Amino acid sequence: MKKESIDLHVMWHIDSLLQPYPVSIVTTVDAAGRFNAAPYSLIIPYCSSPKNPQMLLIVNKNWHTAKNILNNGEFVLNYPRAEQIKDIVETSRYYDEGVNELEYTQYSTLPSKHVKPPRIAECYQHIECRVLRMEKPSDLQINFIAEVLDISQDEGLYALGRVARAKKVHAPVYMGVDEERHHVFGEINNISPEEIDLFFT
Repeated sequence: MKKESIDLHVMWHIDSLLQPYPVSIVTTVDAAGRFNAAPYSLIIPYCSSPKNPQMLLIVNKNWHTAKNILNNGEFVLNYPRAEQIKDIVETSRYYDEGVNELEYTQYSTLPSKHVKPPRIAECYQHIECRVLRMEKPSDLQINFIAEVLDISQDEGLYALGRVARAKKVHAPVYMGVDEERHHVFGEINNISPEEIDLFFT
C-alpha cells in the first residue's frame, strides 16, 4: 500500500494526525476567585506510578486556563458525557476574562477535596491536580505536569467492569477538525453520523 507524507501546520495534532482524543472540561480559578471552564483534549497520564501519579495538560499560554493555572497552580479535569455536547461546546466560547462559562450551561458545581477549582457535578469523573513543574516547548504552548491529588467518580462506577463502565458513562471523543475547520466530536461506544457527527464553528 502506498504512503504519502503530509505537511504539518499550526495545531497539526488535531488536523494532520487522525486519532481520537478524550474530552475533558478543565476548571480553574482566577486571582479574584472566579471560576473558569474550558474543554481540552491534550491531556494524558504522565507518570503511571501509584506513588507519584501525574497528569500532563497542554494549553495555549494566552488562554484564561493557562493564566489561572500560572497564578495558583491548580486545576480539575472533569470528564463529561456525549449527551452533554452542547454544554461542552458552550464552555469553549471566547468569553471575556472573569466570565464563568458554566453559568451558560446546565452544569452545576461541587467543591473539590484538595483544590480551589470546583468539580462539575454532572461529569462522571474528576481529577484534582496541582502543578509540579511546567515546560514551554514553543512560544505559545505550556505543558503543565501536575500531581494527582484525588480521583473521584460517580458512586458505583468503579465497581463495574471496564467495558460496562465505558458503556455507562457514554464518553465523547474529539476527532479533530474537518476541511472547513469545524470541530468534530464523536462517541466512544458507537460512531453514529446522525447522533454525533456534530460540527461547530
